[in-house]
Amino acid sequence: MQIIKTMIQQYFGLFLAVCCPLASIGQVIDELPTDETGNINYNEVITLDGVTSDELYLRAKKFFVDTFKSANDVIQMDDKDASIIIGKGFNDIYIKIAGPPTAIQMWYSIKIQGRDGRYKYEIYDISFKNYASQYAPSSSSPAEQAFEKSTYYKKNGDARGVSEKYKIEMTSTINRLVESIKAAMLKPATTTTKDDW
Repeated sequence: MQIIKTMIQQYFGLFLAVCCPLASIGQVIDELPTDETGNINYNEVITLDGVTSDELYLRAKKFFVDTFKSANDVIQMDDKDASIIIGKGFNDIYIKIAGPPTAIQMWYSIKIQGRDGRYKYEIYDISFKNYASQYAPSSSSPAEQAFEKSTYYKKNGDARGVSEKYKIEMTSTINRLVESIKAAMLKPATTTTKDDW
């Protein structure tokens, strides 16, 4: 079992070395959304007619509190007047190479900004970080490096197996986050019913 873990840790290091060179990042694969600078960025503007920016701020704050174990550690910016909250957190993703899947931290930033009748979420600044072990130190790399076209695809045009696993895990994690954001932003943060406890 320990041999398999060691192999996986070493493979992650090799994956970073091969797929994540220190040179400048090229173009990210077409399947992923990017901003004007070429960085991976998932975002959407959602209309919620009749909902004030103050209420949207409270809903966003509740999302962070309900989603993360320690919202205070996650939230990096909290501006009630501008109705903006930005947080940085991570989820474990599991990459199976040989034997049982290995946990890798997927870090990301989430920004939720409200205006009267609408809000915008963004998920960006995504990176991967392995857990340190006695065989390998912890290291991280931006997701853009892992999904650079020149290293993502083999010469025959097929995606590399490990790269594809990272993409599948990343997109499914982000899709779950997006669904959580949308569900939280639909629920009133305040209630008008009398609390008789």
